Amino acid sequence: MYKKLIGHHPNDPAFNWIWKSFCQPKHKVFTWLLLKDRLSTRNILRRKNLHLESYNCELCNQGVEESSEHLFIHCPFAQQCWGLSNLETSPAGGIIDNFNAIKSQLHSQFFMETIILMCCTIWTARNESIFKANQISLLDCRHNFLREGKLVGLRVRTSHSLQFDQWIESLEMI
Repeated sequence: MYKKLIGHHPNDPAFNWIWKSFCQPKHKVFTWLLLKDRLSTRNILRRKNLHLESYNCELCNQGVEESSEHLFIHCPFAQQCWGLSNLETSPAGGIIDNFNAIKSQLHSQFFMETIILMCCTIWTARNESIFKANQISLLDCRHNFLREGKLVGLRVRTSHSLQFDQWIESLEMI
């Protein structure tokens, strides 16, 4: 009866990819919140009637409201971060569409680790800018991304560890 009242909404495969990744649980939950549009971006805070001086994105200073889609896909800073791994985001698509596009660009079994860690890196840069007034450079983002990737490497099953180490090394070369 519950399913008939509420209805059945099939989940996008991206939700399953999150939980199958080797990332830390805090990263998985963060990405799940991102896909559900529940991260405390300035857009969400405005919708909750929280008063801020500005609802604009801190990373690009283009006068665009900070939504999840803008912050992780459309923001020029985010696009440069994705470019660190030779990945392109599509301004026409949403978050899930871009996750699918990145999966097809990577051709790697560790595509979701890349997506999760890059999103966490962008979020960290945003929080550093807002809460500590530190402007994070692209080089800092690259170092954060690789550092987190190496930590994820400690969680990888032994049968995949050699492939994962090679994947991290290939990212260091870029």
